[in-house]
Amino acid sequence: MDQERPVLVVGAGPTGLTAAMELARHGVPVRIVDRAPAPSTTSKALAVQARTLELLRPRGVGDEMLRRGQRASGTAIYGRGRKLATVELDRVPGRFNHILLLPQSETEELLARQVQAYGVDVERGIELLSFDHDAHGVRAVLKDRDGGHETVHAAYLIGADGAHSGVRHGLGLPFKGRALAQRYLLADLHLDGDVPEDQLSIFLARDGFVAVFPMTAGRFRFMATDPGPGADDDVPELAALQDIWDHVTPLPARLHDPHWRSRFRINSRHVPALRAGRVFLGGDAAHVHSPAGGQGMNTGIQDMINLAWKLALVHRGLAAPALLDTYQADRVPVITKLVRATETATRVWNSTNPVVHRMVTTMAPLALGRDFVQDKATAVLGETTANYRRSPIAARAGRLGALRAGDRVPDVDVVVNGETRRLYDLLDLTKLTVFTTGPAVDVLLPWHRVFAQHHGRIATAQPGLLGGDARVAAALTAKPGVLAIRPDGYLAAAGTDPASLVSWFSKWFPVNGENR
Repeated sequence: MDQERPVLVVGAGPTGLTAAMELARHGVPVRIVDRAPAPSTTSKALAVQARTLELLRPRGVGDEMLRRGQRASGTAIYGRGRKLATVELDRVPGRFNHILLLPQSETEELLARQVQAYGVDVERGIELLSFDHDAHGVRAVLKDRDGGHETVHAAYLIGADGAHSGVRHGLGLPFKGRALAQRYLLADLHLDGDVPEDQLSIFLARDGFVAVFPMTAGRFRFMATDPGPGADDDVPELAALQDIWDHVTPLPARLHDPHWRSRFRINSRHVPALRAGRVFLGGDAAHVHSPAGGQGMNTGIQDMINLAWKLALVHRGLAAPALLDTYQADRVPVITKLVRATETATRVWNSTNPVVHRMVTTMAPLALGRDFVQDKATAVLGETTANYRRSPIAARAGRLGALRAGDRVPDVDVVVNGETRRLYDLLDLTKLTVFTTGPAVDVLLPWHRVFAQHHGRIATAQPGLLGGDARVAAALTAKPGVLAIRPDGYLAAAGTDPASLVSWFSKWFPVNGENR
């Protein structure tokens, strides 16, 4: 019966659209609803990080994002009237050594287009009124724009309905955290001046900061500490933004033609759990935090890429139900660390305390002058460092060379049938991919329905790979074995002998649906 009922996704922002895209790709019936009558037209989240691009490119979205977006190869930090240091984003491991700046409205447009290509329409003007759930499914009541009610019987419910999530409230989950005291100004506007359009620029002053992020054609996202006493919903005047710019930054520039302006406060919160029975949370419904580092939208997208393949295989009867518990086991530690780190970064970098300001402007050039600091910082910003080693799904699942179960697998070049390919182009996005560089994997054939198989080798030359990715590629070249790779690009299990993977497959994918 599960396979006949849809998965109901509430919320059609980047998180919900990613969930619908991935589930539809797996052939799972899905409905996606959003209370807004039309798609958003504002830029909102801008930054698309390396890991997100790495995952979205084989899903048919990344290449168009790259074509449309503005690439930033660095973040310049100014203070004391001069440039102090640059975070060298071209050090980010992987194929995408930059931050891509693209309005969220365009990211949503591209995801929605892909969802529609799988035959699913976003149902707009539809509000979730209530729901209940038990071990057998979810019963949800929806209201359309004309006031009509509909009862939907769904196999699962995914709450991707934002920071004020009705799904989260319906579950009664706490949203632990705090609102930060400082208020900020935000605007999309045009900027005439000697401000680079291939990097992010952050200007630190004793009484506040300004940050500008290039978009296209002289347009920038402007963010600054709010020095004024105005109400939270007051729209800041362009003249006030110009005064702040002139006061804080050493670069002369004229601000003009704002597209929109607002004030906002930062909330730093997350839920303790992402699952309650057949109901799941992701994106802003589960975690909100400082925009420092541009991590928010990316984290929501990656939440759903993590969840969808597990949900699809369980929904289709090909995986043990316990696989669904690994969604929160994987993601909650990543989210907790992210919320804590962005809050700390905001308090430090945006501090108006003169002692803290002096410490930051003194230490930043020293720290960022060290290669290991640059490598660590850029990998964190690019979101290539998150791993699931401590998750139950990675326990006793083996390792190969420098890779351990739960690690992100770099998109290395591999040679298959004499042809050099990118590994991520070989991944089957609907199930596991077993890539063997030596031994035959006949012992794993009882699980042939849950994996695709490729035999080849790691290419000796790896142009474009940096840092840890290059070291992983070198280690894999020297050590033949078997890699079982998840659809979300993390190592599921590995070993030099395929037989060592049998117990892992037996636990998570019972043969012929046994122990379902």
